[in-house]
Amino acid sequence: MRIRNLAVTATLIPVLMLAGCGSDESTDVAASSPGATKASKHDVADAVAAGGSGQPGGAQSSDDPIVNAYYSYRIALDVMMRSGGKSTKQLIPVMTPSLYRSISQQAKYYRTNRLHNTGVTTVVWAKRTLVSNGVIVRACYDTKLASTVDAKGKSALPAKTPTRWLDEMRVEQQQGRWVVDGGRTTPQKC
Repeated sequence: MRIRNLAVTATLIPVLMLAGCGSDESTDVAASSPGATKASKHDVADAVAAGGSGQPGGAQSSDDPIVNAYYSYRIALDVMMRSGGKSTKQLIPVMTPSLYRSISQQAKYYRTNRLHNTGVTTVVWAKRTLVSNGVIVRACYDTKLASTVDAKGKSALPAKTPTRWLDEMRVEQQQGRWVVDGGRTTPQKC
């Protein structure tokens, strides 16, 4: 049981490492486990088959480029976690360099402890909100069909790990494209 708690804590290292980044005192950066992707099993399979490009091949998309930036981030994060932390190149174009450094630490933890995600996560809904210091994408995602497992295929998450998560991620424009800069993820029925 102690090893499982350690795995969950370490999986959420980015939350702890980047707390307080940015000018909004109430937000912290999170990359919760397991990661979420768009609401289609095929999207994750397409991204993995494309060598972890992070592009939602043939996936549903929003008319909003900011919400699409969030979806691309989630797909890239899920590819990294499904690969056991080995595939990280797809993360670079969808997030800021500071968030990439944080997520790279999570990838290293996955590789070191031989963890990876299985199953499919689903973004239930996503929408953008304007705040005084930028744009936030609020999204609800479900991890009921996903899990973080060890090298033997045994779940690394405690039995009572929540399956519904609320993301509140900052999105900013860099070099002509929208990328995720961080935010917070909390277990919440949404």
